[in-house]
Amino acid sequence: MKTNKVAAMLGVSCTLLIGNLTGQASALELHTGENSGAYYNEFCPTIKSGLTEKKIPVECKTSNGSLNNLDLVLENPTHFGLAQYDIFSHRHSNKEKQHPFTPIRDDIGQECLFLVTKNKLMKSYGDIVASAPYMNFILPPENSGHAGTFKYLQKIDPEGLGKANNVSHAPNTQDAITSALAQEDNVTLFVQFPDPENEFFQLVNKNGGHFVPVISQEIMAQATNGRKVYSAQETDVANPKWLSSGKKVITACTPIVLFTGNPQRVTDDALKADHNKAISALQTTPVDKLRPTKGWFSKLWTSTKAVSAKSVEGLVSATEKAKKASSPYLTKAKEKTKEAMEAAKPTYEKAKEKTKEAIEAAKPTYEKAKEKTKEAIEAAKPTYEKAKEATKSAYEKAKELGGKAMEKTKDMMENSPETAKEPVPETVPSQ
Repeated sequence: MKTNKVAAMLGVSCTLLIGNLTGQASALELHTGENSGAYYNEFCPTIKSGLTEKKIPVECKTSNGSLNNLDLVLENPTHFGLAQYDIFSHRHSNKEKQHPFTPIRDDIGQECLFLVTKNKLMKSYGDIVASAPYMNFILPPENSGHAGTFKYLQKIDPEGLGKANNVSHAPNTQDAITSALAQEDNVTLFVQFPDPENEFFQLVNKNGGHFVPVISQEIMAQATNGRKVYSAQETDVANPKWLSSGKKVITACTPIVLFTGNPQRVTDDALKADHNKAISALQTTPVDKLRPTKGWFSKLWTSTKAVSAKSVEGLVSATEKAKKASSPYLTKAKEKTKEAMEAAKPTYEKAKEKTKEAIEAAKPTYEKAKEKTKEAIEAAKPTYEKAKEATKSAYEKAKELGGKAMEKTKDMMENSPETAKEPVPETVPSQ
């Protein structure tokens, strides 16, 4: 591992040397996500194009997403990465002294949190939180940004979502959504750009799922270095159809952060100068040159709308009330039990009356049988005593006869000593 790190640093140093000799800066290595994702296909090419005028080449690197990007930059502070701001904030806040990361931009886009279930009782985030111990949370892969966000939500609300016991991970986000919508007791969470044409949204709508707003007091209070981790946004989750309007949901959204390692961790002076130059170029480039605007991104920035403080306050209040109330599952169970008890009450009372009548009807027969049993016992008593006496007499007589037989045997043995002393003849075996 150390050999690989040294080789990597030598490679960067060689790139820097060649770049300095040709008058160009070394390539900025930007860690994005999977080769099918927006970070790699949309954001990185736009950033690359935006830095062309400043003659800073950008090399787009695939990765496993936000969590992996943080690890890669932690390993090499001169590299750059894209990540969800909540994931970045979670990792950033875990460091006590010198922060290993440097945030550069957090205005190039945002992704939103979408909580999905088939259970219509789950109307607010508070319902989900109150029911957390009883529901099955089926999430995307454990090393994904989606799962990282879920862990972050559990951390900031240990007495709420933190009590979720049944948490599992699907091989991918599509499987997580499909599995979660197979039963009413399931729920999933994914983090995505609010694009109703995206396959994730299509899966939810196709399988009869519904979106639960992800808004709570704990969520809206999160901040790192004075920057809010989440903001409430009204987002599109289904496009309008011929006879129906589109669907919207108000949920928490988190910025996309463009970050790098702390320059103080770079020891080589020339490498540090190059690193600082790249940071400055990214900080001073207009946001329009770093944000994708082609294809579906052209309408993405208008598909979300900030929610007023009053509306957010109302949603937070609804969540808090639901959290303090019983779980919808328990409330429903109590109601059903009460209804069943009320419905069964007439039958129970009728059965009770019938039982009482049967007991009263059987009482004379029982008393009569009791009397007959008593009479039978009295009638059998003389016979029993007579049999007892006869048994005693027979026993005494047998005892007397046994004694006499023993006396005779003794006399015979004493009067015939020679016979008693003769050896017993051996038995000849048959041929």
